[in-house]
Amino acid sequence: MSLTEKNAVVSRLLASHGEEIAAHEHLTPQDMARGLDAGRMVLLANPAHKNVSPTLIGQPARVKVNANIGTSPMINDVAMELKKLRLAEQAGAHTVMDLSTAGDLDQVRLRILEASPLPLGTVPLYSVAQPYVAKGQDPSDFTAEELFEEIEKEAEQGVDFMTLHCGVTARAAAMASDGRRILGIVSRGGALLARWMKRRNAENPLLEHYGRLLKICLKHNVTISLGDGLRPGAGADAGDAAQWEEVSVLGDLARQALDHGVQTMIEGPGHVPLHLVQAQIQGIKRLTNNAPLYVLGPLTTDAAAGYDHIAGAIGGAQAAYHGADFLCYLTPAEHVTLPGPEDVWDGVKASLIAAQSAETALGRPWAVERDLAISRARAALDWEAMADNALDPHTLRKRRKDFHKEKECAMCGAFCAIRMLEGAEHGVCDKG
Repeated sequence: MSLTEKNAVVSRLLASHGEEIAAHEHLTPQDMARGLDAGRMVLLANPAHKNVSPTLIGQPARVKVNANIGTSPMINDVAMELKKLRLAEQAGAHTVMDLSTAGDLDQVRLRILEASPLPLGTVPLYSVAQPYVAKGQDPSDFTAEELFEEIEKEAEQGVDFMTLHCGVTARAAAMASDGRRILGIVSRGGALLARWMKRRNAENPLLEHYGRLLKICLKHNVTISLGDGLRPGAGADAGDAAQWEEVSVLGDLARQALDHGVQTMIEGPGHVPLHLVQAQIQGIKRLTNNAPLYVLGPLTTDAAAGYDHIAGAIGGAQAAYHGADFLCYLTPAEHVTLPGPEDVWDGVKASLIAAQSAETALGRPWAVERDLAISRARAALDWEAMADNALDPHTLRKRRKDFHKEKECAMCGAFCAIRMLEGAEHGVCDKG
């Protein structure tokens, strides 16, 4: 049996929304079904998430962008997180992840689910560890049973996809934390599990009880985002043994999930020098049977603190061109502080630029036409058409506000190159 035959929710989604989704993605419903059955695509939508917008991930569908929001122990303002959610939607994000680690995490999650149709992702490990941290106890004191109960609860609440670090084996975690790396383990989930395993001299419970996890996720159509708990946090660590050890395990877990009718994505590298991006993306794709690849950046330099959304967009464009399907945004706050509302806007737009750049290079008709349309508008000095085709119409109009009555931009004025040749055959510069 195929995935669409084993997964009743996906089958119903295809029957009810398939034509609409396929048209938006410039695919046929048959293309979608084949991609889902092969594990090359996922369709995010938990039926318990009311009014969710079913979202297809996996090229040649459109490259998607995720925005992370959520509280922290140092900045815990739920109203601000809901504002960030609204801005992420307005900026054009396709999904959102709640990475909250402070406050009433159930209420934060439920308010986001109620407020937005965007598919919601979470990291259940945070919710399991948070009560222990709040009480000043060891964050890895949780039991395996508590972890699975949390996963099931969040699935019942309506969470559409979950980052679950199933590939962080005890062996791989030791390889990443024995001093061979410049920056060790930088994933919070990966570090939590590594600590949990080391204290107990035990294996990863998500790996040992993977069958139980698959049953929960199949029931609710929760897509497992197989977390990159051992991703490189420094460019110098990219492609080391610990990273590839985890990726090889993730490939096998994705195959098992497909056999059970459960959808999976693979989470990809963090910091990767520019010249290694292609090899990283293609290597991960090969080892994971071309499952949808969800990448954080990758960041092509470690030195862009305060501008990591730019470093991530450079890597994201390269990654999407070489096969990545889903870009997790970075903001100017990355590595420094909790993102604020403006950071969210900038992060989403940077990732959308990366996606547009990759899709244009790949010859995707919708991307090519958008670039052509704005170029034609520039040739005509048609500012409204420029705004309509820009990835950020709001910022274009804001920048032009003080000179919106002028035909030319405020950079060139009477020196406008486009207008310079108007009427040149008559020896005049047409300023009418």
